[in-house]
Amino acid sequence: MLEAAGISYRTLLNKKETEAQSSKNREERLKSRGNFSIQKEKNIPEKILLIDDIYTTGSTLQDAKQTLIENGVKEIMTFSLAR
Repeated sequence: MLEAAGISYRTLLNKKETEAQSSKNREERLKSRGNFSIQKEKNIPEKILLIDDIYTTGSTLQDAKQTLIENGVKEIMTFSLAR
């Protein structure tokens, strides 16, 4: 979508192989942690806009934010396409 709009972006996170969030109930989603890792070869900026397609419980964004914070990101804003 960003490519189609001509907006530049960088992929900074790798998603670990896990069960799809859509197949989990609310409680399982909220407990889901540690699903991301940083692409180590990337130069991580201090400010990031984190984009997610669908916001249901917020656990995906929170998990991604925590991974970024642990790797030196100082400011993170989030945007979801749908809720």
